[in-house]
Formats: sequence, C-alpha cells, structure tokens
Amino acid sequence: MDLLKQLEAKLQTLLQQRNLLREEVEQLKSVGATMEEELHSLRRRLEDLQSEKATLVKDRDEVKSQVDQILRMVEDMA
Repeated sequence: MDLLKQLEAKLQTLLQQRNLLREEVEQLKSVGATMEEELHSLRRRLEDLQSEKATLVKDRDEVKSQVDQILRMVEDMA
C-alpha cells in the first residue's frame, strides 16, 4: 500500500507541475504576442522615419541647388 500511496503522491506532483508548466507556456505566449506587436509597430515607425529622412534629404538637395544658383548669379553680377 505504501508503494501505491507513493505513486499517487508522485502522480499528483507531476500533474501539478504539468499544470504550472502549461500556465507558464500561456504567459510566455502572451508576452511573445505583445512583443511581436511592438516589433511590428517599431518596424512601421522605422519605415515612416526612413521615408521622412528621404524627403528631408531631397529637400536639402533642392535647397543646396538653389543656393548654388543664387551664389553663381551673385558671382556673375560682380
């Protein structure tokens, strides 16, 4: 009988551990989903910032070209 009680106790312990592990897995899945959402958000933000940077670089180049034209005109006047 002692052996049977030991086996029952061990089985009970294993079932508790299994349940705890299942809970941990669910928590990790939840955290993983949250992190994945954050990653997607950061990627979208990066794309937006890269697009904004490209626009600013284009604007800067246009302004530089205009300033160069103005300087040439001033030099031609002198």
